[in-house]
Amino acid sequence: MDRDIINLRDISYIRERAVGLITLNRPQVLNAIRSSTWEELTAVLREIKEDDSVRCVVITGAGKSFSAGQDLSEVNILLGEAVDYYSIRQNIEKMQNITREVLDLPKPVLGAVNGLAIGAGAEIAIACDIRYAAENAFFEFAEVKVGLFETNGVTYLLPRLVGLGKAKELMLTGERINAREALHIGLVNKVYASDKLMEEAMATAEKIAENAPVSVRMVKSSLNKSGEISLDEAMVLEADAVMTCCFTEDVREGAAAFRENRKPRFKGK
Repeated sequence: MDRDIINLRDISYIRERAVGLITLNRPQVLNAIRSSTWEELTAVLREIKEDDSVRCVVITGAGKSFSAGQDLSEVNILLGEAVDYYSIRQNIEKMQNITREVLDLPKPVLGAVNGLAIGAGAEIAIACDIRYAAENAFFEFAEVKVGLFETNGVTYLLPRLVGLGKAKELMLTGERINAREALHIGLVNKVYASDKLMEEAMATAEKIAENAPVSVRMVKSSLNKSGEISLDEAMVLEADAVMTCCFTEDVREGAAAFRENRKPRFKGK
């Protein structure tokens, strides 16, 4: 069976053929995220980056929640009477590094949001390239309610997804929204019944994994830059991407498969 399994302290990782499934795995605390969780996520994402057999990634949560956010018991230690500036800064950098790893990963990442996605949990979800939600999912940027502030690039990513006005409303009120509202404002791509979420998320991931890896990588990279560059700059990137694809084995395989009326067997080369 073409399958790998890794069980760490806070997360689990399974590779099923060309799809890697990362599961936040602290269901007893609604997958609250602590310092070791960020470290494990970084390690697994870097391993996936180097594993050519993985072509798409899904991130989800074990049990009834995607993630209830940063583990406040750990935050309270960091914010004790003698506030340790360097420990706080180090923890922030661990958190922000996940957004960088997800965005820079040359493979699409799909967030399958089951149950609560609060604070840091919502931030992991919006870093994903695609988000699917279960009908019982809720999103909440709750930092203003506990005297904290969002990180993980949320002030950059959220307005790009839902617009500046809606991002301000969500972040200033700390309002919790359900899956249908998240779909309405563009925070998620699709909503599914809870018992269908993972089936649909994995099916989409497998569909993406069947496509030419170089082309997929170019699409993700180009779209991630689209909000920062002009139309002329975008077209230069497009031309470069076309030229790169034209010199791959996969483009020849794609053409041959089309002529022979069969599914292509892409190698990512």
